Amino acid sequence: MLTPAPHIRHAASQHGTAVLDVRRGAWLMLDTDASRIWHAITVRGGTPGLADEIAIPASQDPQQVSGQIAAFVDELVAVGVLVDIDRPRRVRRRWWRR
Repeated sequence: MLTPAPHIRHAASQHGTAVLDVRRGAWLMLDTDASRIWHAITVRGGTPGLADEIAIPASQDPQQVSGQIAAFVDELVAVGVLVDIDRPRRVRRRWWRR
């Protein structure tokens, strides 16, 4: 299950979502579509069914939208904004703690 990393703060409005990485001091501003993905992950617990919710009213291909959602989520995981709490954390051993 994906969840915001511990160092992430976020706030939503009708215009989008602001995400702050307090560790790096970097802001990420999500537009309304990206905010729907963020909301699905942080509130609903995942993105199943979201592609249909976005694609069908816009007359788009749900499979293509699903791929775009997956790519966006993968990017958020890659930069450390989202973490998978089901995967064990990799522990880095410090040379002074052997």
